Amino acid sequence: MDKYYQPGETLNGYTILNKIGEGRYGIVYLAENSNFKKCIIKQLKKDTLKTSKKKLYYEQEILKSINNPKFPAFIEKLEDEDIQAYVLEYISGKVFEDLLFNDEYVFNKVQIYKIATQLLEIIAILHQQNIVHRDIRPPNVILRGNRDIVLIDFGLARYIDNKKYTQQTDYWYFGDFLIHLYYTSCYQDLGLEEKAWYEELDINEHEKLFLKKLMGIEDSYTNLQQIENDLQEIKNESL
Repeated sequence: MDKYYQPGETLNGYTILNKIGEGRYGIVYLAENSNFKKCIIKQLKKDTLKTSKKKLYYEQEILKSINNPKFPAFIEKLEDEDIQAYVLEYISGKVFEDLLFNDEYVFNKVQIYKIATQLLEIIAILHQQNIVHRDIRPPNVILRGNRDIVLIDFGLARYIDNKKYTQQTDYWYFGDFLIHLYYTSCYQDLGLEEKAWYEELDINEHEKLFLKKLMGIEDSYTNLQQIENDLQEIKNESL
């Protein structure tokens, strides 16, 4: 049975502050080290260690290979008879899920394009290292106080094999993420009948085509350069 750590308990020299999440594969805690610096501890569940051991270590392997402030740093692995876990850098800021659904923040198009540009740079860094994230959603993108964004949670990340794990998966998530942002300022109420996003959003035809290509509704993008070029054209049109 998995042990659940309570606030104030210590784990290999780290003090647990509180549990901040739990999923199929693990339990996530906010903790601090002996110098009172905050960090994230991901405790791996014993049952899934038996059945999905290889999958559980992708996040560790991938984050160890990336050295960039746009992603949380891997600090160390914790392992003894009772627990297997790893420690990650704590990223201060707000996840977009909170900004969208709790704060009900309204993003204008200039802000959306700035965020899109940053997120595309992050995706490019990963793809250049043969990594596809596969989970670029509002809960996994943090907006820092300096307005930079950071991508977290690499539990579903894999190495690109151009079969099961392809770049196009991240293109789809990128498009879906932008649609969430557009809905904060471009939604038009068309009545009670549910409509597709490209009917409900008050955006121009170039923006619609851009999103449709990202989502695979129209001819899909085949590389990031195409996406970057179209995003730049859309930004120029808005100036």
